[in-house]
Order: sequence, then C-alpha cells, then structure tokens
Amino acid sequence: MKILKRIGLSLFMIVAILALLFFFNPQYAPNHDTPYLSLQAEATASAPAEAEVLQRLLIFGDAGHSTVDPWQASMKKVAERASVSPDKSLVLALGDNIYMRGYPMKARGQLDWDEGQLKSISFLDSQLRVARESGAAMFLVPGNHDWYATEIEGQANHIANYAREHNAQVSLRPHQAGQSPLPESADFPGISLVFVDSEWLIQNDAETTAPAYARLDEELARIRRDHPDNLIVTAQHHPMETMGQHGGYMTHFAYWFIINAIDLFIDMNQDIGHPDYDNYVSKISAITSKYDRVIHSAGHDHSLQLFKPVSGVGATYNLVSGAGNSNKVSGVWHNDNTRFALSQEGFVELEATPRGVYLKVFDINNVDPVAGFWLDL
Repeated sequence: MKILKRIGLSLFMIVAILALLFFFNPQYAPNHDTPYLSLQAEATASAPAEAEVLQRLLIFGDAGHSTVDPWQASMKKVAERASVSPDKSLVLALGDNIYMRGYPMKARGQLDWDEGQLKSISFLDSQLRVARESGAAMFLVPGNHDWYATEIEGQANHIANYAREHNAQVSLRPHQAGQSPLPESADFPGISLVFVDSEWLIQNDAETTAPAYARLDEELARIRRDHPDNLIVTAQHHPMETMGQHGGYMTHFAYWFIINAIDLFIDMNQDIGHPDYDNYVSKISAITSKYDRVIHSAGHDHSLQLFKPVSGVGATYNLVSGAGNSNKVSGVWHNDNTRFALSQEGFVELEATPRGVYLKVFDINNVDPVAGFWLDL
C-alpha cells in the first residue's frame, strides 16, 4: 500500500510539474523576438517611391484566431497598407484561416449557428474585412486546419457570399467545387501569383497529385513565356524551409510538449522530416528550381522568415509569413540561408518596381517597417 501511495504521489508531482511548466512556458532555446537580419547580396538602398510601385503584395498567414471587435491589430495594419493604393495592392492570406477545425458544419436538423460556430466564422470575417475596408483584391489559400473540417466547401461558399454582400474582391484559391484543387494563377503588373493547395498535396498519393504538380509546372512556364519580367510568387500554406517548430526548432517548453505528446498518438505529417512532407518539398523544389525570380511564400510556422537557398535548389527565395495572431506566434531561429527572422505578430510586403523588388516587414509594435531591403533577383 505504501508503495502504491508513493507511486501515486510521484505521478501527481510529475503531472503538477508538467502543468506548471506548460502554464509558465519557459524559454529554453534562443529566439528572435527582435528582428534578425543577415543580408548578403540583398541591398539596403532606400525604399521605392509610391509612384514607382507597379504592384504591392501584402502577405500574412495563420490568422485564424483574428478578432473582429477589437479588430486584430495585424489585420487593421494590412488594411491600412493596402488602402494606400488599393488599385495596385494585393492581399494574400496563406491558410489556417479558421482555428481549430476550419469552417463549421451544421448538425443534422440544426437551423441556426451556435455560439461556438459563430465565433469560428468571425475569425474568418476579421480577415475578409481587409478586402472590404481597403478595396484591394484579396486571395486566401487553404491550410491544414481549414481541411480539418473534412472539406472546405463551406469556407469557399462563405467567402463568395461575403464578396457579393460587401462588393469585395476576395476569393479562396485554388478551389473548384467537386474537383481536385489544381494550381491556379493570376497575373498583375510586375507580379504573377500561383495558388497551391499544399495540404491536399501532402495528404494524397502520387497518382492523385501528379496532375497538380504538372499544372504547377505548366503555370510557371506560361508566366515566364507571357510575362518574362514578372516576379512569380507561389502561395501555399506549407513552407519549404523553416527555423521554427515545424522545422524541429522549438524555443519554449509548451511547443516541445505539445508536439511530442501528439507524436505519441498520431503520425503527424505536418512537419519537415516526415516522408509525406519531404516528398512535397522535393517535388515543389524540383519544379520551381527551373524558373528564375520565384518566391515560395507560405505560413504554417507562426513567425516571419526569409531564406535564400543555394542557387538551383528550389525557388529564388523561401518566405514564411505565418504570424497573423499574437496568441499563435511561435519561436524562430536562423540558419545559413536566413536573411530575416522575427517572432512577432505581423506580415511581409513586397513591392514590385521597374528596378526590382523591395521587401518590407511590419510588426504591430512599430509604425514603420522593422526591416526593408531590395531582393537579389
């Protein structure tokens, strides 16, 4: 009996210690909570004048906990930036548009949304408000949490209805009801966007996804033929490279505990290093490496990062912009490819001009950009 009591007490103490560690979430690895900059061939010359800008692209992701009242700080700031010149501004949301399980579905016989469902929908509406307030065109791509709803038809329909009701230029891409989400593209002065459903690619087999990879290659080739000087930005949820938790770098105890606890029970293919994820990285990299002036933009990790991989290995730059909510921001570090890293709520802006592409990074704590430089393209 005494032995059982001792075991019980020991288990209680272990659980209590873990609970305290989880609550206080101590940091045990370095983290860039102030801007980290490591430029090489990038230029720190002055930003372009507004008249020079052919197209502005504002990129955020993982904003699926955004509040409507008060309006999420990063969403308000994105709208302000897009409102400067809405006719030449584009807004890109990189998935996980609704935490935790995507757009809700009504139960059999349910007539009205319940309180929890309405709250989930409000997370999406906070982001859609950017298009309504700014007048700029906006695109959202799906992430893994959006797909946890089993299908994303509800979210696509809600976005389409919002666009009609508010006369807003906003859509979910790629998406066609009842069909495989093959990559889609859109061309603008100075910038061409290619929308990719990375969660669908990771979850499905080679035969199913082969047409999507082929379409991606076709779209990149078409853009280079028809718009040879355009910057190409591929938009998807999952990054090629990251120095955050989905790349195995965890700065705080809670992240480490959650990831390892989940791994005990579920075969998670949401992290770099899993065969399904690595297959996706390999195929995307093989395609994008054939074309110049390509930026692979993604969210998934809740930080702001920019990488320049070795020439000929994937896209020209790999961008991570998944810090749409402060309560989801996670730690980040750097590697030899890193040009910028920051663990703060914010977003990235690209300005395409006749003399190149200028990158700006905004967080919610400063009025002006916390970083800005010309990309080496």
